This record gives sequence, structure tokens and C-alpha cells, in this order.
Amino acid sequence: MTGGGSIICPGSSYRYTFGYELHCGREGQPISGPNNLEVNFNTGEHFHLTSLTRGFCTGPDASTPNAPFNTFYGTGTGTLNGQPAQIWFNLLDRGEPGAGVDIAAFTIQTAAGNLLQCSNTLEGGNNQAHRATGNKP
Repeated sequence: MTGGGSIICPGSSYRYTFGYELHCGREGQPISGPNNLEVNFNTGEHFHLTSLTRGFCTGPDASTPNAPFNTFYGTGTGTLNGQPAQIWFNLLDRGEPGAGVDIAAFTIQTAAGNLLQCSNTLEGGNNQAHRATGNKP
């Protein structure tokens, strides 16, 4: 799954912009790479994924004719402003156009317990599910 865009949420970090390239995991197999995710906040904070620990793809393919799924559930570790953090996220491809239709949800927690959460339809951008190519899931 690839994409990026922005979502609006209440609070001081009201705009989250993000970009990614992520691969689904196969049962009993390591997750193929590369797996990249960046989340930036209007407040200047930024999250960088360093390890995708779970990449689960599911859902009907009715809205994504070239992919057998439309939802990516992920967890991983990374850094928030250079400090260790964990992330849980969902990305939903509901077809075209992405803006106003697709959904992104992020929960980021630092080792100190600080929590950033946001879930909404895309204000701009596109989540794009892809069918498998080569030996990648």
C-alpha cells in the first residue's frame, strides 16, 4: 500500500500530514520491505517509522479493483522528535478520489507516555492499495 495526505483532528496538533510505502505480512513470514512511514504535525513534531512489527491487510476488494484488500492495519516502532515511540495505525482505501473518501488513523505513544491520536477522512491525498507483484505480498 502506498500513499500520503493530510487529516484534520481537534487539539493543538490539528493537521497531520503523512506519506508511506508499506507491505502486508504473510503468515509465518517476515514482512517484505521497504516499509516507510512519516507523520508530521502542524506543531513541528514528526514521527519516523524505523521498524514495522505488524502489517495486516484485509477487507473487500470492491473499492480497489487492482488489489485483494482495502485496509492496512499496522504497528511499529520509531521516533517522535528523535525519541523512541510506538505507533498503531489504520489506512483505508475507499477508491477514487482519495480526498474526502479514504481514511487514516494514527496513535503514537512515547516512552514517557505522551500520546497523539487522530482519525479522519483524508483532507487531501490518497491511500492506494496494490495487488502483489513479484514475490512481495
